[in-house]
Amino acid sequence: MVKISLPQLNYKKLSWISEDNVSSQGRSKEFEEQNEIYRRIGYNKDNCRYLRAFEVGEDIHNFCKTLFPRYSVGVMKQPPGQTLPSHEDTFYKFAEVNNVDPYACCRVNIFLEDWQSGHYFEINQKSVLHWNAGDAIIIKRDEPHLSGNMGMTDKYTMQVTGVIDEFTGC
Repeated sequence: MVKISLPQLNYKKLSWISEDNVSSQGRSKEFEEQNEIYRRIGYNKDNCRYLRAFEVGEDIHNFCKTLFPRYSVGVMKQPPGQTLPSHEDTFYKFAEVNNVDPYACCRVNIFLEDWQSGHYFEINQKSVLHWNAGDAIIIKRDEPHLSGNMGMTDKYTMQVTGVIDEFTGC
């Protein structure tokens, strides 16, 4: 885990889009294959729902520019009772738009609030708990990770994707 100096950001009032990891979304073959596995073993739209915001304010963009010169950003709001099953990020869209090898990319998963009971994150079969706002996990291609909220409050994270060698945030 790395510590990132997190300024005050206006993330709670973003325009949220409801998503899940079981519906066919026309994304990469690897992504759709993962979704099919989730459906077969019982995950559904009622237990895999999360909210994402890709249209963010200037404050968030200014912060992201301190991490990467080229980036994409999304903010995730995970309601209580929801899970994001184990998956591996492919970075296919970011790599395509920026003409880079997907294996040269990473995603910085930033916890926007201090850990609360029931909030859970796991990467490479290692639990991550008791984080503080500004703690971050660097996720590389093909690293299995998952997220869950068995707590009583929404869990907020920000995902900033960029090129590993361009990361300036730690």
